[in-house]
Amino acid sequence: MKVTLKDVADAANLSVASVSRILTNRGRYSEVTAKRVRELAQKMGYYKNQNAADLSSKKSRAVGVVVPLIHTNFADEVIKGLYEATISSGYELLITYLDENEDHQYQVFQTLLSRQVGAVFMLSLDIPSWMVNTLLEEKISVISLTALLNDQVSAVTSDESEMMNTIIDYLVTMGHKNIALIGDTKLTTIISNTRRTNFIKLMHAHGLTDDNMFLYGTDHTYETGYNSVTTDYDINHLPFTAAVATADLVGQGLANAMLDHGKKVPDDLSIVTIDGLQQTEIARPKLTTIQQNFPEIGRVAMQLFLNSDSSNKDPQVIYIPTELIQRDSVLNLNAKI
Repeated sequence: MKVTLKDVADAANLSVASVSRILTNRGRYSEVTAKRVRELAQKMGYYKNQNAADLSSKKSRAVGVVVPLIHTNFADEVIKGLYEATISSGYELLITYLDENEDHQYQVFQTLLSRQVGAVFMLSLDIPSWMVNTLLEEKISVISLTALLNDQVSAVTSDESEMMNTIIDYLVTMGHKNIALIGDTKLTTIISNTRRTNFIKLMHAHGLTDDNMFLYGTDHTYETGYNSVTTDYDINHLPFTAAVATADLVGQGLANAMLDHGKKVPDDLSIVTIDGLQQTEIARPKLTTIQQNFPEIGRVAMQLFLNSDSSNKDPQVIYIPTELIQRDSVLNLNAKI
């Protein structure tokens, strides 16, 4: 039997109007009461349906994408591709943003279910396991974008191992042995953990040791790139000849720091970025990059949902090809010998 708003109100010993205001974030109520009602609603399986047409047709024409509140500009490119595919398929795209606040996470979750979305696309997120599990229990397709979330969820992404292998192989071929990974190198997120692990593994695979590797930073920001060679390392005596930037912004920060301190890229430091957005082409010098096809990730993800067979629930992983774009930011050390 379907749980009604009245059922939740009776269980909470409140009026239907009060419970409705709490679940739709209207009016004034104490946080203690709000939390109790939301937990009851979640436990009982009640979600307010804000789309009567979807309910009557038993089929949703909306999909949702969940984006980290703090994100790099590649997210916009993924959303563009996803939006194009969504609109052309006759669906509506609901964009929501997620941070680490538990109450906010619940609100996002409530919004997605209240709209009866047919699919939820997770953009490079480490999200609470309860959210993923409940979405799957509700028979909602969950597809991760630009990252492998877990073995229960389909993903459309670039091959992180292949990207890092391409970069390290290229730098080593160009004569570089002491290489830094700069940007988000912490072990607490999916992307950062994967890139750091692959960086170390592939450096070892090229016969290089831990003494040849340098790790710096906890985020994908311009400031991290800039500060890496001006604060943590002595810009006049860098222990590495090349740096792999975990995002284009990080690479731009590196390049500008070198320029501001009278150094040259690539003569004093070679730089390769990951992502390959337009800023790498308009930077001075133009930055060598491993370019991901973000719009295609969005388009393919929507197509994966549209083509999904309800009888086949096995998660799929689709890798979108990437390309090394060689520009002006890497010095060939072999040519100097």
